Amino acid sequence: MKTTLIVRDELYRRAKAQAALEGIPLGRLMEESLEHRIRKSQARLPLREWLKTLPKIPKDGLDDLKKIIDSPDFRKVDSEMWR
Repeated sequence: MKTTLIVRDELYRRAKAQAALEGIPLGRLMEESLEHRIRKSQARLPLREWLKTLPKIPKDGLDDLKKIIDSPDFRKVDSEMWR
């Protein structure tokens, strides 16, 4: 997609120089920069937003959940497995 952007002259020169140093077109540098910025802002969801994504458990189910977690069959997270 083609579009027109208004960019400060100094920023444009720095971006063009950076793209040249990396051996990539300026458009590619802009795409990567936008993707990075969007990913970064999505990763910083406020705690309340993150909590909303968790499944809801009725209050009377908390005791059952605690029993399951405390049972010997419940496997703890192995940090080595996630490396």
